[in-house]
Amino acid sequence: MCSPAVRFLMLCILGLFWSCRTYSQTPNAPEDSSVIDSMVRIARIPREIPPFQLINPDTLKLGEHDEVLCDSYSAMGVPYVYDALHSFHSRRMDKFGGYLNDKIYEGLRQIRLKGFYSDLKQLYIQINPKLLTVHWVAVVGPSTDGKCYIKVNSRGSAGGGRAAVEKQLPQMHRIHDELIPVKVLEFNCDVVQCFDWKGNPLDTFYNAVNIQQYFFKYYDPRIKVPLSLVDYDTNIEETPPKTPNVVHGKKTKVSSKRHKVKSGDTLSAIAQKYHTSVAKIKKANGLKSDRIQIGQILKIP
Repeated sequence: MCSPAVRFLMLCILGLFWSCRTYSQTPNAPEDSSVIDSMVRIARIPREIPPFQLINPDTLKLGEHDEVLCDSYSAMGVPYVYDALHSFHSRRMDKFGGYLNDKIYEGLRQIRLKGFYSDLKQLYIQINPKLLTVHWVAVVGPSTDGKCYIKVNSRGSAGGGRAAVEKQLPQMHRIHDELIPVKVLEFNCDVVQCFDWKGNPLDTFYNAVNIQQYFFKYYDPRIKVPLSLVDYDTNIEETPPKTPNVVHGKKTKVSSKRHKVKSGDTLSAIAQKYHTSVAKIKKANGLKSDRIQIGQILKIP
């Protein structure tokens, strides 16, 4: 007959053996499976899409000579839609984008034509996840810091984060090596993923794609007395208009060059090649936008 102490010890050993046996049958079982199940459920809760409301330009604070520029573009139906979403200007693979740079360039130029140093004063970016549409609003106007800002540019990433964006900046700044960069906006937005990357709609939205984009404006230190704004826009940014030939007292038209658009061409690249401007090419060809097509024949003024 065992003593009470011996019986107690035997019961403890038996209990320990049984618990080890049970755990060995379920080696991956957590100590508290209800907690893990709860975590899984939380991770799979569908995301809600916040209500989308466009900025009303009328609510922006403007100076006397400021101008508001508004535009939008949609990545719907474009390959790699979330990469296309941050193509604020144009992406290398297919030239898709919103051509924001060229549109703000022209707005800045119009401010200079009024006799002011130009500046990009405000920039707002909004993304509608349901429509894969980017909306932007820019305010351009006379500079208030004594500098003349003439260019804008940006770099970004869809899902790559800050590191992916910042490593692109040195190369971008080298494009404008005679200009001084000033950061305008660090755009950072988690866009609820309503589509897969091919653009097919999803039934339920669990994920988000982080869109980051850094926007810079550039001022030209050469713009100062005695160089006037008229001289700058005539001699630096644009080639002066060609004078017509005169034959026997009659004016004849200067023959225009032709350019056949090939893969990779953009209006800005074509303008640079022929030492003219985007605005002049658009006017010569009756273009209402910056979109051009492969095989298109452009007159070069």
